[in-house]
Amino acid sequence: MIGYTSRLTKKSVPIGWHRLPSRGYVLAPWAACWLVFSAPFARADQIVADGVNYADARIIGLEQGRLQFRDATGLVHATWLSNVGLMVVDRGGVFSDFNQAERFMASHEAERAVVRYRRTMALAEDFWPELITARLAVAYNRTAQLDQAVLSFIQVLRGKRTGPSLAARLLPDSIPAQREAAAVRAIESIDGALSRPTDDTSRALLQLLRYEILRRTGDKRATPLASEVASLTIPEPARSEQAYRIQWNAMRQMTEGESGSVADAELLADLDDAIRDGPDAVLPSFLLVKGNVLFRSASTREENIEAAWPFLRVAIHFPDDARAAEGLYGAALAVERLGRSDQAMELLKECMAHKHATDETRFSADAALKRLRADRKASP
Repeated sequence: MIGYTSRLTKKSVPIGWHRLPSRGYVLAPWAACWLVFSAPFARADQIVADGVNYADARIIGLEQGRLQFRDATGLVHATWLSNVGLMVVDRGGVFSDFNQAERFMASHEAERAVVRYRRTMALAEDFWPELITARLAVAYNRTAQLDQAVLSFIQVLRGKRTGPSLAARLLPDSIPAQREAAAVRAIESIDGALSRPTDDTSRALLQLLRYEILRRTGDKRATPLASEVASLTIPEPARSEQAYRIQWNAMRQMTEGESGSVADAELLADLDDAIRDGPDAVLPSFLLVKGNVLFRSASTREENIEAAWPFLRVAIHFPDDARAAEGLYGAALAVERLGRSDQAMELLKECMAHKHATDETRFSADAALKRLRADRKASP
């Protein structure tokens, strides 16, 4: 693969690759075709990891979910397999199907990739079967084969060279909006895994995934599980964005029920744990939930001030995030309760002007601003 050196980052950047927020790097169609014809002439492994193209590299192992490889200078790297966008390996005919599968994945043809990964699996040795299983978990997820994605996820979870830390980054999320046969089989596989002895980290991930499938498919069993998942302590090896997003869904579901001093106090404690331990990417979401929980039960001046702070933290510390607009809106409502309508109106104007505000947030802010203006006109 041909790359160029970025003048800004000084790193090798693969030509023809596009960055997608949730999928990593994917090939442009023309580049995928070029790679298909050029790859047979490669003299060594080629790897795209964390957005960097490593030509003339050599894959040397897989340990604890991290791909280990030596670059052209001899330097050894270890990066999460989930962050590897492409591998083209020089191992002879046995791996021709694997290389083709990688190309199909890069060109958004996951269904065709599955067949070739499975062919390679029958012949692979050493660490390669576990590596291919992790790739299959991604491929099945992209093709919305939930039952197969869950089976592969469980294999990754239990793999000696993969394990919970990688599995936490590969949690299946292509879940149907209704209860289908594949979803039923997926739950059965998870229940089977939970019935066997397992470590705390694996158990936590299985519980999170089980809840998310039940919730997304509209299964009534998800409602009583929300509290259990919200209060779940996610072990450090499993603290991925994907895991915390599921826990956030459980906490958000709990806020849809009736409020109560005991329930809210327990939820606030769980929120504080998530805010302390979770990745930065999910922090704004948890702060917004905390602000909403505090706001709905606030009755005194001090409680309303306390409710405003989580909202303001999102707006101040994550100004370029769409959730900052939600923080401005929530803070405006809390400030309004303090009798500071002028400040509330300014916050609402800022919310509406935020370049990343969603239509829903902008609409709510506009309605609140019109109400405050009407109240001001009606005042003697």
